[in-house]
Amino acid sequence: MLLLIRLLNMSPKIARAFRDFAIGFAAWTHADLDALKKWFDSTPKQQQQMLQEQSTLNQNIEAVFASYQKHVDTQHEILALKREIGKMPALPDEGY
Repeated sequence: MLLLIRLLNMSPKIARAFRDFAIGFAAWTHADLDALKKWFDSTPKQQQQMLQEQSTLNQNIEAVFASYQKHVDTQHEILALKREIGKMPALPDEGY
């Protein structure tokens, strides 16, 4: 493992090739190959039906993502407020 890290640090080309291989391998292992096979083996009418089902799923995912994004934005605002409060000077009766 140490040798691999040294090789990656010594040569940007090797590092880039390793990164590209890792990304390609990850994409290949996470691809839904059965769904792709089903898509290519089906008729155009069945493909259209699959697209309609997928768009419904995408709308549900978008709704959940919007809720998640609102939650993350709220967390970010809270952290920003905490930072600002931490920068404020202490009151005389707070013992600082």
